[in-house]
Amino acid sequence: TIVVYDRAASLHASLFKRFNLCLTNAPTITGNLATETLSSGQKLFVQTLLPAAPSLTAAYTAGNLTQVAWMEPTRFTLTVEDPSLPSNVRFLHVLQGADAGAAVVPAARLQSVQGTAFDGAVFGSAAVFFPVNSGAALVATTFGVPNGVHTLLITGLTPNASYGLTVQSGPNGTQIVLTPGGIGASADSAGVLRTTF
Repeated sequence: TIVVYDRAASLHASLFKRFNLCLTNAPTITGNLATETLSSGQKLFVQTLLPAAPSLTAAYTAGNLTQVAWMEPTRFTLTVEDPSLPSNVRFLHVLQGADAGAAVVPAARLQSVQGTAFDGAVFGSAAVFFPVNSGAALVATTFGVPNGVHTLLITGLTPNASYGLTVQSGPNGTQIVLTPGGIGASADSAGVLRTTF
C-alpha cells in the first residue's frame, strides 16, 4: 500500500490542478475508486480521498503522442481533479497492489482533531497523516483513529527531532496527542514518526 499526498495552489481560482497516474491497462472507475487489472489478474486499486468531490477520468495517452518510447508499457493515464477549480487543493490517494481475486481494503479520510491541521488516511490496521500546509508550525496536536488501527505514521515533522506522544484508547477509537519538544518518541531522518499501540 502506498499513500500519496499532494498540495497544489495557484494565485487565483479557475486554473486546473490535476493528479495524473500512468497505467499499463485502462482502469475501471466506480465513484472514487479506479481499478486496473493486469493480464495476470493482479490489480491496482486507486482510492481518491481528496479532493472531496473529485472528477476521475482515464484516457488512452499513447494515442495523443506522435511517438512512444521503445518498450514503454504505460499507455493510459488516470486523471483526478477538483471540477470546481479552487485556488488551493489537496490530493490524497491510497494505492493498493493486490493479487488476483483479492478485494480492495477500504480507505477513509481522517483529519487531526485539534492543533496543527493534518489530513490523513486509514486503511486496515494502519493510519498515516500529512500536514495540510508544508512547513506549518507544529503545536500540540490531537489525532483520532478508529478501533482496529494499531500502526500510526505522522509525516512532515522535523527530522530526528524528539516529541511527546500520549496514546489513549477508548470505546470509540484511539486518541494520540503529539507534542513538539517532548520526549518519548522521535521522528526519523525523513521527518516521519512511526508508532504502534
